[in-house]
Amino acid sequence: MSAAAVTAVLVLACAALASAGGPADRRDPTADPAPEAVATSAPLDVAADRLTDQTGLAVTIDALSPAALEPGNRLRLSGQVTNVGRGSWRDAQVYLDIAYDPVTTKGALDDANSSDEPFGTRIVEFGLFDRIGAVPPGTTTSYRLDVPYAELPLSGAAGVHRVGVTVLVTNRDGERVEAARADTVMPLVAASDPTPPPAEVVIVVPVTAPIARHQSGNFLDERIAGAISAGGRLRNLVDLIEAVPPDTLEIVVDPALLDAVQDMSDGYAVTTRQEEADQGSGRNGTGQVEAEEWLADFQTVTARQNLLLMAWGSPDASALASQRMPGVVAAAVRASDEFAVDSGLITPTVSWQKNGASTRRGLVVSRIAGAVIQFVAADNLVNLRAQGESAYLPSLVTVPTEEGELTGVVTARELAGQRLTMSTSVLDFRQNLMAEATIRSLEAASAPSPMVVALPFGWNPGDAAEVDVATAFDLATVEPVDLKAVTQSTPAAYPGPIRLTPAQSPLSDELTDAIVRLRTNGNTFTSLLTDNADAAAFDRRLAVSATSLWLGQPQERLALIRMESRAAAEQLRKVTVTGPTFVALSSRSGRFPLTITNGLQESVTLRVDVRAQNPALRIDPIAELVLEPGQSRDIEVTTRSDSSGLTPVRVRLSTVDGKVFGAPWEFDVRATQIGVAIWVVMGAGSVILVGTVAFRLVRRIRTEGLHPREEPNP
Repeated sequence: MSAAAVTAVLVLACAALASAGGPADRRDPTADPAPEAVATSAPLDVAADRLTDQTGLAVTIDALSPAALEPGNRLRLSGQVTNVGRGSWRDAQVYLDIAYDPVTTKGALDDANSSDEPFGTRIVEFGLFDRIGAVPPGTTTSYRLDVPYAELPLSGAAGVHRVGVTVLVTNRDGERVEAARADTVMPLVAASDPTPPPAEVVIVVPVTAPIARHQSGNFLDERIAGAISAGGRLRNLVDLIEAVPPDTLEIVVDPALLDAVQDMSDGYAVTTRQEEADQGSGRNGTGQVEAEEWLADFQTVTARQNLLLMAWGSPDASALASQRMPGVVAAAVRASDEFAVDSGLITPTVSWQKNGASTRRGLVVSRIAGAVIQFVAADNLVNLRAQGESAYLPSLVTVPTEEGELTGVVTARELAGQRLTMSTSVLDFRQNLMAEATIRSLEAASAPSPMVVALPFGWNPGDAAEVDVATAFDLATVEPVDLKAVTQSTPAAYPGPIRLTPAQSPLSDELTDAIVRLRTNGNTFTSLLTDNADAAAFDRRLAVSATSLWLGQPQERLALIRMESRAAAEQLRKVTVTGPTFVALSSRSGRFPLTITNGLQESVTLRVDVRAQNPALRIDPIAELVLEPGQSRDIEVTTRSDSSGLTPVRVRLSTVDGKVFGAPWEFDVRATQIGVAIWVVMGAGSVILVGTVAFRLVRRIRTEGLHPREEPNP
């Protein structure tokens, strides 16, 4: 069982956890708390093992000093015992258990650290265990153990020892029974002479949070403010980064989060979805001061570490690739690159979907979009195996794709045999990190590449004031390195499948359809604007709409996407075209008027496309138009026709890059070749007239000759 994974909990009123032989079904009226026992109400989130399921008692290890076993140094442990059952336990005592022989191989470490069975030697000498007395239901009691190194039953060999605590209680029959256990691992390297070469360790810390904002910029709620305030997850994360030595962590931050906190630090508003629908302006946010402090502290602590940006909003590249929407991933990478330039950061953009969940298509789409590094979870490389004589999975792989060979950094979801989860404690993280590094150090020949430890998205380290996490990096077997060391190692070829696990759900059809509409409407609107500065803002909103961070909030996310898509469509409807209802052409060419109106508060550049159903009716091209805010403009369209008849005509507006928008204007054109007919008739008439005159002249000449007429007599 994990060391500090068991933290105290509230009474589980509906759980009858005390069904296996203890007195958990009733209180013991004779049980009084020991004077040193301090009962408090139990906090939330207890991870109970099988023994806790039986007894209702849970125990934690919250503090451990030193972090590694050292000859001559006392071993001190402290934690809490919580009764999550409905019955009372009496005469509780906490003992130290420790394994005599250390484990020295990866397999043995994984087995020992994932087991919740009893182990090792129990130290029962008086003064070396803690009597905490009675533990009534719903209470938490603290314990402390302080054991001299000389009293620890150790073989003295280098390796990793399993160390734990066991709570013994008296049952109704007066028997002493085990009621709860917790354990951790501690390396012992001082006994090794010489010290083995250190293991190279890359620790990747994601700094993310789902961003829920309206198109107006207002926040949907105060969740970010809570996360960056004292005791919040993001506040705890910054405090942890501050507590470790420089150049020991790879901080991968979502720039969408930094952008949101920056906006909060300048003053912000909160508007619920209902208030947005009612055109409400919202209320002032409460976290401005906390945002200023968090942002300043984040910039300070990350200046000491290696900082990278993930694609904006950590888009679900795998789902987008399967839905043929790579442009959304490209927008996310583009948005992050622009943020880096605007912020003066010289750092690459990486692709890291939530906890490394990916497919082959997702990796390809991210690389084409411009992400420099691709993270992929070992869980998704379903056939990935250790190479050659190595006991460890490779940390760098090459994957064949239709676009060529692709390289990915492999992140493991386990550390020293334990799953890394959002509730992994800092103490567990520290101990498991040192333990795995020590075993890798001892097995240096079979650990050819650095170990990549990727902490889970949404991880809350809690208040780690009692855990000196920095000591992990003082251990001789731990050598922190940056990602460059991984990318320069020899990659392993991985031709196998890359699939999502059942726990990594894809985008729903509803969400996919909503993102498609948002992409279409938003791209068209930003292309219409003369000043294309809004295109960058839309890239950000589009990327967030397809984030991998909101998988647990589909309905809220769907409502926001649809709201933004409707807003873009409404803006497009403010740019219109009108014209005549009927046009009659009485010659081969003619003109008719059109009116283009820009109802937006921004300048637009557009094209007017006029098409006749009959190709014999030809329309002269119309130059691009620029309309200022609120401007209406009349234009004349020239047309030519080679035939007569009635032809339907449609007028459409489009952006300069060809995206059609708005309602079309339709009318009919009647073309008649009346001008040609008139000239034919006039020509024929002239010929007849001239012919008649000529005929008469000829006849006269024949009958009278060419003599002039005689003058009439006066």
